[in-house]
Amino acid sequence: MNHFVPQFCTKMSSLMWYSIFVTLITSRTLSANEFSTLDMKVTSCNITGVWRNELGSTLHMKAEGSEVRGVYQTAVESTSGAAGLHRTARIFGIVGNGTQPAVSFSVLWEKGSCSAWLGQCFILHDGEQVLKTFWMLRSVADDLAGDWGSTRLGEDVFFKT
Repeated sequence: MNHFVPQFCTKMSSLMWYSIFVTLITSRTLSANEFSTLDMKVTSCNITGVWRNELGSTLHMKAEGSEVRGVYQTAVESTSGAAGLHRTARIFGIVGNGTQPAVSFSVLWEKGSCSAWLGQCFILHDGEQVLKTFWMLRSVADDLAGDWGSTRLGEDVFFKT
C-alpha cells in the first residue's frame, strides 16, 4: 500500500494540472484593477502566516525562498474520517516571485487521498491579503469502476488572520 500512494499521486499529476489549468482559464479571476491598488500600506503579499477559508479550514504556511511548508487543518471531509483523526496534514508547495505571487501546495491525507491548491495572493484596496485558489481532491477509489467519482474540483478563498 505504501508504494501504491506515491504512484497514484504521480499518475494523477498530469490530469490534476490539466484540470486546474482549464479551470483557471475558464473562470472569472480577481482583477488587479478591480480589487487592488498600487498606493496601499501593504505593498507585497506575504504567504507566511495563518490563513482561514470561507468554510473554516485553516492553513499555517511558511515560505522560505520559493518553498512553502506548513500544516492544513480541514473543516470539511468528503466522507467521515477521510482526512484522519485530527483532520490535519502537512503541506508542501512552491510560491512565485512578485508582489502578488502565484502559489501551489498539496497534501497527502492520512487515509491516502491527495489534495492540491493552485492560486494567487492578492492585496485588496484596504491592504487585506487574500489567497484565491482552485483545488482538486483525489479520493482513493476501491477499483476502476469507482474511479469516476473520485476526483472533485472547487474553489477556496483564504483570508490572512
